[in-house]
Amino acid sequence: MKEGEELFMGDGALRIERAGADELQTAASSILAPLSVTAPDTAAFRADIDAAVLGRLAVARIRGSQHRVTRPPRVITSTDPEVLTLTLHNARPAVLDQGGRQARAGQGDFVVIDMTRPYRLDVMDGCDVMAVAVPRAEPGRHADTVARHAAVRLPGDAGIPASLSALLLGLGPHLEELTGPTAHHVGDALVSLLLAAFTEREPCRTDTATELVDRIRSYALLDISDPSLCGESVARAHGISHRHLHRLFHRTGTPFATWLRQERLARIRRDLLDPAYLGLTVAGVAARWGYVDAAHMARALKRQYGRTARDMRQECVRMSRSMTGTSRPRGHA
Repeated sequence: MKEGEELFMGDGALRIERAGADELQTAASSILAPLSVTAPDTAAFRADIDAAVLGRLAVARIRGSQHRVTRPPRVITSTDPEVLTLTLHNARPAVLDQGGRQARAGQGDFVVIDMTRPYRLDVMDGCDVMAVAVPRAEPGRHADTVARHAAVRLPGDAGIPASLSALLLGLGPHLEELTGPTAHHVGDALVSLLLAAFTEREPCRTDTATELVDRIRSYALLDISDPSLCGESVARAHGISHRHLHRLFHRTGTPFATWLRQERLARIRRDLLDPAYLGLTVAGVAARWGYVDAAHMARALKRQYGRTARDMRQECVRMSRSMTGTSRPRGHA
């Protein structure tokens, strides 16, 4: 096989031998989400990549030279899949920075990356990394529990994490063999061990209030585009009073209405800065995320981010024109 040549093996399996940094970036972006890969010596950089689709999960093994993986805010859009990535570092240490935390992963350690947020991962020369991309829907109500461990080192040498490590290390050399129903079963096993590994780290006594908040958040995010979604409708759907809903979220430090508004505005901001939505008016973007009153949305957006919707849209237009050299798009606001 030539350097950088891709070999697709059916059912979503992929192998690239001696890939360059650009090829690793392309492969990782297609497996996970858009990201950037840089290397201190681009000309000498080489990586071997093996990947497979296991049901709704994707698993990749990357062995290669020193490099840095980043997911800057400018590449994060509302159309990206909401994914949690679990990495297992088999050979060389790595350092992950995300959300104000820094995790230094040694040989045999796990680290969780929340792909909906910016991050930077520095990997040393001679790395051997297993990465599992898990859609947030797979862990269900436990997704927030896993996400809370982003950029926190999880040793893989004892307990359930050791079992998860053993499974991944065993899969690494055989990813191309995982096809059909077998792949789905292995994906289910990975999700089960992932949940067991992280719920094992939670307090033994179940915090039912926290679990209910997690369920409510998951429910609301699924229907976030519905303009009728509000505290009253969410409380009814979960068989609790609106007052009880208020008390639950008061404990988190952010009232439900504030949290919902922030989630909607974050998605609106991403759309306004995304060239894919230049053909949609600001009002259309607002409606996508449950705002029927575009003027009200614009005021809330300005309070949240200190910038107007028009400013964001104009920035997106400038960026799009600089990248493509095309004329001013139609339908923007």
